[in-house]
Amino acid sequence: MFKLERIAYYEAKQFVERATQLDEKYIGRQATQEELNQLLSVLGNTIPDWYIHMLRELPLIGLEVGWQADEPEDGYDGIQYVDIYKPAQMIDESIQAYPGMSISEKGYVCIGGDPTGSGDPYFIDFSSKDAPVYQVYHDVGHRAEDIIKHGRVKVADSLAEFFRAGIVFEY
Repeated sequence: MFKLERIAYYEAKQFVERATQLDEKYIGRQATQEELNQLLSVLGNTIPDWYIHMLRELPLIGLEVGWQADEPEDGYDGIQYVDIYKPAQMIDESIQAYPGMSISEKGYVCIGGDPTGSGDPYFIDFSSKDAPVYQVYHDVGHRAEDIIKHGRVKVADSLAEFFRAGIVFEY
């Protein structure tokens, strides 16, 4: 693995360890080989090997990772959560639903959803060397250029930063 990939793996592992220290119920599960084979058969040209390695080795599936989306206000902490998807959901949101089916050709792969049901999924831009994480709005349009220009908000500059700054969802 290259430096970026090692750092992303390390930060994801650290996040899982923080969640585990709170309670094992906060961690997810690892992807099965069958799930990874399916993911590679459909999105293998887009998803790098290092992300597949993370899904195989770390219990990320079903993990909820918080990020500071808004400034806290009275009664609202400003935190939104990303539910890390299993490979079948990643495939579905990346190639069978909007906005994924429009932006997948640009290197975007859906990695999770909003557990509150907003319909605005989360993507990694694997075409970028830093692999930034974005929340992408589902109702901006159907053209990749429009969605990328007007319909996304950067959650983290990289996947490593996403996990480093991540907030464990406690329930």
